[in-house]
Amino acid sequence: MAVNKTDPRVVKTRNSLRKALVYLMRRAKIEDISVQKITETASITRGTFYLHYKDKHDFIKSAIKEILDDFFAEVMVDSDDFSLSMKRTVQVFSVSRAFNYIEKNADIFDVLLNSEKTDFFYEQMYDRLANGLANYCNTVNDPQKQQPVPLQLQISFIDSAFLGLIRHWLKDGMIYTARYMTQSVEKMFNQFNSDNIISAGFFVSEEGAPVSDI
Repeated sequence: MAVNKTDPRVVKTRNSLRKALVYLMRRAKIEDISVQKITETASITRGTFYLHYKDKHDFIKSAIKEILDDFFAEVMVDSDDFSLSMKRTVQVFSVSRAFNYIEKNADIFDVLLNSEKTDFFYEQMYDRLANGLANYCNTVNDPQKQQPVPLQLQISFIDSAFLGLIRHWLKDGMIYTARYMTQSVEKMFNQFNSDNIISAGFFVSEEGAPVSDI
């Protein structure tokens, strides 16, 4: 029987299961977390669990995808800088929205990004951010202009640096506010010229301008 994912009861059940997963991941490796442990922690029956997921691996994959879907739906915005000249929408990454969202959901992101038990979430988040960067670069890049640094190296460097910064911010107990982190990232990106390092233009300030141009 197909499950209606928009049904409030379904949403509540899935949220409870996701919270249970995060709770258990603080205490055990993913491979040691059983369906029984998940359902007991979420206070639901195994029968209800199997109405939503085929098995534990299906649940974990779906839960992480839903967390990342929610995050990227919040932080990806349409850029006005290119829409008129290119006659198409270009999506960019809002730094301020990202830090604000992670700050509000720190319990989830801390355990998933900083868990010594698994790098699965980090790898998935890295890939999603890298895909966004690649789509941006491929859209705005002038094929006639040679980049001083290959795009793949730009993407790897910026992706790793940004996620590493988030990891340490969470690990250090978020001693800086989301606003301060946004301003700090803007200052660091100011060292890049988006004409030369094209991938830097993917990250935008709260006002929507590329942080490398502020």
